[in-house]
Amino acid sequence: MSYVPAYVSCREPLVSATSAPSVPPVPPYGPYREDCPWCGSRRLRARLRGDGPRQGAPHRSPVERCADCRHVFRNPPLTPGPEHPLVRAGVRFRHRLAARVLYRHCPEPESWLDVGTGDAEFPLTARTHFPYTAFDGLDATHRVLRARAVERVEEAFVGRLTDPHIAARLRERYDVVSLFQYLERVVDPRAELRAALRVLRPGGHLLVDVADPRRLLPVHPLGLGAELVAQGCTILTGSRGHRVVARKDGSAP
Repeated sequence: MSYVPAYVSCREPLVSATSAPSVPPVPPYGPYREDCPWCGSRRLRARLRGDGPRQGAPHRSPVERCADCRHVFRNPPLTPGPEHPLVRAGVRFRHRLAARVLYRHCPEPESWLDVGTGDAEFPLTARTHFPYTAFDGLDATHRVLRARAVERVEEAFVGRLTDPHIAARLRERYDVVSLFQYLERVVDPRAELRAALRVLRPGGHLLVDVADPRRLLPVHPLGLGAELVAQGCTILTGSRGHRVVARKDGSAP
């Protein structure tokens, strides 16, 4: 089993049962951003105001739009955690659709890295379409090690693609890299996207899915297609949808 040690995260001190507040727990949210995660602009406009964590709502945060690059994102983001069974069923359905879309463009990849894989549910679903593909997983938490223990992935890496030691080890190693509902959860999505392209072999395929399982509205960076083209890729699907498949050309970095 191969992995890289993870960074230790800070947690709030435990609260005793006698001193715990009598309010229902709310899901963890990331920090509120004053700038756009895609271009860094501070010209943010509320596109869809809802009950956010600042008002105590358990599963919603406002949607904001960058006035410069038109990137739409939830601010603050809801970090990964236990989901409602209906939400999880919707995610599994999107897993099947994404695997079918990739199969049309790359039916027999030898190696596949799923970034932000968690418990490797996406590789588990995709394996029905790609039975001869070697799936690896990368995640910022140790959940990927449990996925390796139950053989959902062959190799497990703990960390991020932007970590220099991981990037150097995995450079140009994979035929497919998938970012399923990942870019909208990271601090610097553009850096993560470029790092994903570096671990792709020339001619490899990148699968990006940014569908929000809690909403019909896809939270999607409109600059994604332009960024992929600028990095030497060919867009094989519609660049404005919530799911994009791109091929890394030989001239890509």
